[in-house]
This record gives sequence, structure tokens and C-alpha cells, in this order.
Amino acid sequence: MSRPMLAVLSCLILLHPVTSDAGETLTLDQALDAALTQSPLIASSRSDVEAARQGRRAAQGRRLPQVNLYARATRLSDPQAVIPIKSFGGEPPVFSRDQYGAGVTFRIPLYEGGRLKNQVTVAELSRAISESGLRLTTQDLIADVTNVFNRILYLNGLIAAEEETLSALEKSRDDAAVKLKVGRIAPVDLMRMETQAAEQKQALIQSREDERRSRQTLALLLGWDPSREPEAVGTLSPPDPGTVPAEGVKAEAIIENRPDVQRAIREAKKAEADLELAKGLHLPSVDLVGDYGKRAGSSGEGDEEVWSGGVAMNLNLFSGGAIAAEVGQAKARLVAAEEDLRQTRLNASTEVMHAVSNVRESGHRFEVAASARATAEETFRIEDLRYRKGAGTVTDSLLAQGAWLAARANELSALFDMQKAAVDYRLAAGTIDE
Repeated sequence: MSRPMLAVLSCLILLHPVTSDAGETLTLDQALDAALTQSPLIASSRSDVEAARQGRRAAQGRRLPQVNLYARATRLSDPQAVIPIKSFGGEPPVFSRDQYGAGVTFRIPLYEGGRLKNQVTVAELSRAISESGLRLTTQDLIADVTNVFNRILYLNGLIAAEEETLSALEKSRDDAAVKLKVGRIAPVDLMRMETQAAEQKQALIQSREDERRSRQTLALLLGWDPSREPEAVGTLSPPDPGTVPAEGVKAEAIIENRPDVQRAIREAKKAEADLELAKGLHLPSVDLVGDYGKRAGSSGEGDEEVWSGGVAMNLNLFSGGAIAAEVGQAKARLVAAEEDLRQTRLNASTEVMHAVSNVRESGHRFEVAASARATAEETFRIEDLRYRKGAGTVTDSLLAQGAWLAARANELSALFDMQKAAVDYRLAAGTIDE
């Protein structure tokens, strides 16, 4: 194959890189739906919620009567009565070394020192904590998907601008090559254009690869194989005014809705319930107990129904300090949970204030970038016209064109930062999933 043909093919590959055939087009809403239904992070958090719900059911079940079926076979060292003597003057009891029994026992808890009730409370709070964790995971995932999706849109806009610039540079380079042949420009001018075109081609390759990596990251967030590389459909635009903070917003008024704050509150309440549960170990337990079944000796001798019923009480008198240690441990954990809650609220307030500041800064920067882009565009138009008429230099034209591209890139970057700041604020306020 000839060198000119190879050069043409190389340019086509650079301008139109091979993409995955498995690429799919998604809007932001479709991407969010896919993430919330297919992400392993969400599935894992939902399983944690279900596990906590089952734990609550188990705690509630301990407050209900407990019925057990039993069967036993025993060989004794000496024969013993299979059943006790019924009365004086009655039939003598049957003795046997082998004794068998089967029946049903039941136990109804009457009083446990509040332990059963506190176990249910702890289980309910554990379920609430897991639900807060699910909401926290959901909000973080929504923010990550939205930011990556918007970054893809930003890179698509940047690639379009760089492709347009590269096309203009290549056209100018071709025109300069013709002028060089007739002696209208110096060879160094053509060299500058070729250098500028090569640099622009490299920047375009870098942007395309960055966009491809971003699509792979989006696939990961959706729970897809990264090779699917979904395409983002849409146009990057300023955020909706309703998604940015109102003037004079107070962080303390909105942070209580955050899932991490809600989780910390529930963790503190759970630590308090754990303390009450530990204190209950000092109190007695009272149960209604019963037994009904049959007992027999060897070869079925003395086969007879037996039953028992009554009330049983247990009270710990000495545990080697174990119960006191458990109470002390629960108290320390309560203090830690309360301090964690205080720190979580401080972090939340700081994040809200930083987010509000970023929204203001990014909005101002976008206004400046838009104005600079308009100025750079007009400057390039003038310098390009002067160069084409022979009144200006190729250096001035190239510098103006480079400044125009940089201004367009800055405007796109500022627009992306505006969107990200709005997303970060909604995440900090705990409203991104509303």
C-alpha cells in the first residue's frame, strides 16, 4: 500500500476511532433507572434491609410461646423407677436401666426484666439503620451517575469543538501549502500550522479516550460490564433554578433530612436501647413452663403418660463481673454514638456550606467564561480575516484560534462545574432522590 494511502487511513482512524459495537444510547433518566435496578451496590443494601427485617421478626417471635418436641433414650448404671409411686398401697413401680420418653414442652415468658421488649426495639432500630444505609447508597449512586453522565456530555461538546478546530487547521494548512508554492508565505508559517494541527490532533485523541473511559465508568455504576460503554444522549445546559440553593439558606434547617444524619440518630437510639438491654441482665426472668409426654422402660414396661406444669424463675446472683462489664461497655458505646452523631451533623453542615459556595462560584465563573468565549471568537474572526487578506501574520491567526478553542473549552468546563455543584448541593441537602 502506498504511503499517501496509509496517511489517509491513519487520519480516518484518528478522526473516527473504533467504538464498541455493544454501545447503547441512554438518557440521564434511563441511566438512573438502570443504576437503581441493576447496580450491585443497591442490591447489597436491599439485602441488608431484608436481613434486618428478618432480625426484627426473630426478636418479636421470642416474646411468643415456645413449643418443642423431644424424644430421648437413656441407659442408666442402675435400674431406676420408670414412673414414680402413685400412692401408698398401690402397685409397685417398674424399674428399668433402659428408659425412653417422648413428648412436648412449652415455655411462655412472663417477665424478662424488659429484655425481650428491648430486643425488639434494638431490632427495629437496626432495620431503620439499614434503611438509612440503603437511602445513603441510593443518593451517592444517583450523584455519581449524574456527574459521570454530565461529564460525558461535556466531553462530547469538547470533542465537537476540537474536531471543528482541527478541521479548520487542516484547511488552513492546505491553503498555506498552496501559498508556499507560489512564494506568498515563508516555509516556517507552514511548519507552525502543521505543528498546531498535530497538537490539536493529540488533544482530540486525549479527549476521545477520556470520554471512552467515562463511558466505561458509567457502565460500572449501572452494574454493567464496562465493555458495553453506553452513549450519553443529551446536551449539557445550566442547572434548573429549582435545584440550586435559595438565598440565605441555613444548613441547620436542612441537614436532618440527610440519610447519614438519620442513620447516626438511629445508631444513638440503638446504643441507648442496648444499654437498657444490658441493664436488664440484673433482673430476674419468670417463665410459665410445662411438659406432656410418655415414658417407658425396657420392652415398653411401665408405659404411661406424664405431665408437669409450673412457674420457673431465674436470677443471676454472681457472674464474675460479666454483667457489669457488659453494662459498662454499652455505656461507652452510647457515648461514642452520641459523639458520632455530633460529628456527622458538623460534617453535614460543612458540606452544605461548601456546596452553596461552589454553586455561587461556578455560576460566576460560567458567566465570565461565556463572555471570554464570545470575545475570543470575535478576535479569531478578525485575525483570520486579516491573515487571509495579507494584513496579519499566521502566528497571530493561530494564537487567536488557540485562544478561541481554550475559551470554548473553559465555557464547557464551567458549565459542567455548574451542573456538578448543583448535584453536590442536592446530595449535601439530602434531596437528590426526591
